[in-house]
Amino acid sequence: MPASILDPLREDTRRLREIKSKRFPWYVIESLLFENGYQAVVLHRIAHAFKRRGIPVLGPLVQRCALWLTGVDIAPGAEIGPGLRISHGHGLVIGNRVRIGRNALLMHGVTLGAASQAKIGEMPAIGENVVIGAGACVIGGVEIGDDVVVGINSVVTRSVAAGSAVYPAACRVVPRKDREEQDG
Repeated sequence: MPASILDPLREDTRRLREIKSKRFPWYVIESLLFENGYQAVVLHRIAHAFKRRGIPVLGPLVQRCALWLTGVDIAPGAEIGPGLRISHGHGLVIGNRVRIGRNALLMHGVTLGAASQAKIGEMPAIGENVVIGAGACVIGGVEIGDDVVVGINSVVTRSVAAGSAVYPAACRVVPRKDREEQDG
């Protein structure tokens, strides 16, 4: 494999040390066998390499196998910097024109993509050292700056400045009217 594939994979593998206690090579072997997020990243690197080299069928084929194996849907055209870590990746979707910087952390159920089929070319650009929490959606041609935290279940449709945190509105408890009528 050319260095352009191996260099990002090395950084992706180094990020595993954050969550693994075993020594090299055991933490890598364990992750290749059991970590669906790491498996998805490795398979995306391969699919993206085929796409970038203009090999028409192999990129989407590898991506489809990755989706089946891991539950993570990363389009082969997505440009992802080294050091990506996906934690509990099931249900994660990354669109074809998404760009992600170095050392991103994505949780399960994250969606990064276009607002609609009509706007398929408008996809997010994610900065470096960004954390995107479970269930969060970053939609449209927005830019997320470096060192941003996007909280769980946030829906981001506007650009976010570097060093910011985005959290959804606090949950509000509303009494059910049918319960009030029964109690009264």
